Amino acid sequence: MSVKTVKVGNLSLKASTRDVREFFSFSGDIVYVEVQSDDDFSQNAFVTFTDSQGADTAVLLSGATIVDMTVTVTLAPDYRLPPDATSAARGVTDGEESVMSKAEDVISSMLSKGFILGKDAVSKAKSFDEKIGFSEKVTTGTSMVNEKVKEVDQKLQVSEKAKSAYAAAASWVTDAFSKVAKSASEVGQQTKEKDDVAPTQQPPSPPKTSQAQGLIL
Repeated sequence: MSVKTVKVGNLSLKASTRDVREFFSFSGDIVYVEVQSDDDFSQNAFVTFTDSQGADTAVLLSGATIVDMTVTVTLAPDYRLPPDATSAARGVTDGEESVMSKAEDVISSMLSKGFILGKDAVSKAKSFDEKIGFSEKVTTGTSMVNEKVKEVDQKLQVSEKAKSAYAAAASWVTDAFSKVAKSASEVGQQTKEKDDVAPTQQPPSPPKTSQAQGLIL
């Protein structure tokens, strides 16, 4: 039976449900978070994920600090969701499929965000990824996707169509550019011819006015 819930012990009284959800959100998609009182100094929280991968990754965070206290994180196989959360959890689980995340990337992301983790968190994450064969699964999945894309590409001849479309577009652009360049050249030539002709044409001289003759008496 896959366990999807973890118990967070020794949780600070200052920590809210939102704090817990934000902290464990890096591990996977969260369905529900329940915080319960424990004693006068701490409380417990139960975090339920959409799949066991999220819970297994969350366990690696044991020894981290949430708000101002170091917590313990363990799997909680006996935990049962409250009645008001069961329907919501079922809807999320049935309607969504979490993307498997690499534990090392989860730890690195949390460290970059300023979370204080246990000193052996990185090594535990690396061992966890090797244990579940994460790299091998990702490589296999990628190869399958590439083969499928190649198969569809060959079947529909997408590559040839894309090449033809690109060639047609390039030809159109080249032709349009040539026309623009030709028009610009013709306009420039016409302007030059006008400039060359203009200096040779003298404007007509204004008509001479006859000077008034003096009257000799």
